Amino acid sequence: MRIGGIIDISTKDIPGKSSMVIFTVGCNFKCEYCHNKYLLQPKVGREYEITEIIDKIKTNLLVSGVSITGGEPTLQEDLTELCQHIHKTGKYLSIDTNGSNPNVIKNIAPFINRVALDLKGPPNKEKFKKITGTKVDLSKISKTIQFLNSQKDIDFEIRTTFVGNLLSSDDLEEIINILIELGFNGNFVLQQYQFLEGVGEEFRKLFSKPEHDVLVNLLVPYKNRDLGFKLFLRDEIVGYCNINKIQN
Repeated sequence: MRIGGIIDISTKDIPGKSSMVIFTVGCNFKCEYCHNKYLLQPKVGREYEITEIIDKIKTNLLVSGVSITGGEPTLQEDLTELCQHIHKTGKYLSIDTNGSNPNVIKNIAPFINRVALDLKGPPNKEKFKKITGTKVDLSKISKTIQFLNSQKDIDFEIRTTFVGNLLSSDDLEEIINILIELGFNGNFVLQQYQFLEGVGEEFRKLFSKPEHDVLVNLLVPYKNRDLGFKLFLRDEIVGYCNINKIQN
């Protein structure tokens, strides 16, 4: 497996757990605001044997979980094998994905505990192309969501990174309405875009960071509503917090 980097201990990637984070190389999206762009470079990182990764996990006694992120992990041909072996260690296993490979998600489902799906925007082809820089088969993302929503043993989170000049309140409303229609029953997280070094200096002024009050006001119309799923805000002020606990 091609790995771009490993963080031995993180308290931010899996809510409520300390975890090892594994960054896989390669992605089929080209989001310009992505802070892990270096993972798109073909020669970044190195090849790891599955046994080498498992040994690192087994000897890390300070973590109770493993997060596989990227890039897009479902592009890795040996992802299922890795998940099988991590499952045997007893560690809580979380996968980050853009949802574009439902068949891979189905294959790894018996071995994982959590999926965090990055929903880039409302299911609109032109909007998705603008955000991801590529044509996206939205039906595959829908299949991934519907499958995961039926898996009672998998903690399912959908998150949208709110970039000020890419998304609007109407886009958020469309996303939430679609999730209601799909009967989504997990956690939806509105995530604050923040410029990080990996985005690239040339993009620093291209994308705007929404302030805390803006994000809260976006979520206020849905506060205390019975949506069928829980609503969270993730930003530099509150960290990771249920919207019903945030004062506006």
